[in-house]
Amino acid sequence: MAEPHAPRSAEELATSIGALVNAVFVDLDRLALLVQAAHREAGGGPLAEADLAALGDEIVTTLPGRQHYIGLGYAAAPGVMLGQPRFMLWWHRRGDQVGRLRLNLDPSNVDVYDYQTMDWFRLARDDGRRVAYGPYVDYSGADEVTITLSLPVVADGVFLGVLGADLDYAEVENRWIAVLRGSSRDGVLVNSERRVVTTNSTRWVVSQRLAALPAAGAGPFTDVAAVPDGTGWVVALANSVPLTP
Repeated sequence: MAEPHAPRSAEELATSIGALVNAVFVDLDRLALLVQAAHREAGGGPLAEADLAALGDEIVTTLPGRQHYIGLGYAAAPGVMLGQPRFMLWWHRRGDQVGRLRLNLDPSNVDVYDYQTMDWFRLARDDGRRVAYGPYVDYSGADEVTITLSLPVVADGVFLGVLGADLDYAEVENRWIAVLRGSSRDGVLVNSERRVVTTNSTRWVVSQRLAALPAAGAGPFTDVAAVPDGTGWVVALANSVPLTP
């Protein structure tokens, strides 16, 4: 284990940060198998909510054991659920209490929660990839600062929807700051939208949007590495700015 403030490369830091992110995607991949199995057992036709009983059971079993999770669930693509153009099987945790998240999904209502336009859903659907979106304040769900990790669910070439995990930003930020503090240099974790996720330095601010995605040799950055999780996040290091006497 590295000594505090020992020099560490951006690649080493990115690998450590990616370990937590990849563990979340392991959970989502497992849930995806249950959605795919339900689709195939239904012969590729529309699903009834009862067809997703195994998925619901797995979500309820998984969520309490992940202290950095505040939500976990499935958002269906149009046409997947019988008689329900929009459908979410999503659970959330407050303290030790876990409950089904029930949102207004009626598009005719002014306060509809149109998850199909949300970036965590839209990017996973349109780009067919893992997504890490945030940090943002989830006013429609947990009412907390959140990072949502999501991935598309596809079976036999059919897009079935998106699985996602809402992470408690305060909890994961503490872990990621601890990793960045393993370097003697100023470090910053940046998402694919060029926004600062967290940093060990006062020269950047969380949610600040950088002019460009960090690259080694560009601006102050001397060492840059992609977080190995498929989300497009990067860790960037810069030489520390000496304090003015």
